[in-house]
Amino acid sequence: MNHQLDVNNLLCHHCEGKGYIEIRDCSGEIQCSQTCWFCHGTGICNDSNDGDD
Repeated sequence: MNHQLDVNNLLCHHCEGKGYIEIRDCSGEIQCSQTCWFCHGTGICNDSNDGDD
């Protein structure tokens, strides 16, 4: 049996697994980058924080 996980399903949808997002101006130039607030810089989805606690 093969028990491999599909890594693409685990990647953060917002930063695409990079752990950061790039803020661009209207011409497309990168102005700054910041830690992704969805995955907190890990690049991995964490659905455990999405529920109502």
